[in-house]
Amino acid sequence: MKIKLIVLACVFSTGIATSSCNEKKAEKNEDDIVEVRIDFEAERNEMRQEINKLEAEIDKEIERLETNREKASAQMNAEIDEKQAELRVQKSNLKKAADDLEKASENTWDDVKTSVNNATRDIEKEWNDLKSNLEKNFEKENN
Repeated sequence: MKIKLIVLACVFSTGIATSSCNEKKAEKNEDDIVEVRIDFEAERNEMRQEINKLEAEIDKEIERLETNREKASAQMNAEIDEKQAELRVQKSNLKKAADDLEKASENTWDDVKTSVNNATRDIEKEWNDLKSNLEKNFEKENN
């Protein structure tokens, strides 16, 4: 009888310990999920801000080109039209990246993040090249 009680006590205490470990694992998993969601949202917000900043810069450049149109030659006006069209394409690409960003889920986040990062990096490079070329052309025309 003593042995049965000891065995039952051991089984009971093992069950409690196992149950306690499972609860701790479940709590840890829930904490990990919450942390992933917070990281996901934080990264999405950061990328959203970067896209908005680029869009604002493109809008400013389109406006700047428009103000320079009055003092530009016919040839330069044609180039302004071309550059504004390129900027609008870049802005459209940014809008697509922003849409992808909003549609992303935690499961697709890594792929979307890579795609948006590549798109914004390419757009920034093109935009900087375009801006540099335009400034050189305006300087040539004004000299």
